[in-house]
Amino acid sequence: MTRLARPGGSPPTPRSVDVARLAGVSQKTVSRVLNDEQYVSADVRRRVLDAAAELGYRRNQAARALASGRTRSIGVVTLGSALYGPASWLMGIERAVREVGYTLRVAATIEGDPGGIASALTSLLGQGVDGVVISEPIDEGVGLISVDVPVLVLGAPPTFAAPQVVTARVGAGRLARAAT
Repeated sequence: MTRLARPGGSPPTPRSVDVARLAGVSQKTVSRVLNDEQYVSADVRRRVLDAAAELGYRRNQAARALASGRTRSIGVVTLGSALYGPASWLMGIERAVREVGYTLRVAATIEGDPGGIASALTSLLGQGVDGVVISEPIDEGVGLISVDVPVLVLGAPPTFAAPQVVTARVGAGRLARAAT
């Protein structure tokens, strides 16, 4: 059964402690199962997953981010456009990050705004993204941009100071693979 939302008046969202109680295991065991760690027997794994499904348990990404210091989210800076090319890139990037358990955060810029990229990056970094994709054509006049997360640039990059900068310039297929 797929349960996406609670109807009004239903009990509160189940927590991992509720899953542990129903499965008859510790909360740490629930964590091990949900993180797909080894050294959990098949029977225990099945009980935990069955209990989670029965309760409609979903991981609390905010709690995970607090515990790990990582949001498992990627930010994308894109030119605010509904044109087919940018929109299809964005859809492809979103599918790719979702497949590996990440979420996507988007900050759109306005064409011709010289401070747009820096402003978009400030917004994304304020949301705690773990990396950034720049998929916007870069206009002249953008100076050095310094960030503390890895950056993937699709196209001609401005100058970045970052732990890692990857630039992809040729072919849509290569761009999509590089983005993922």
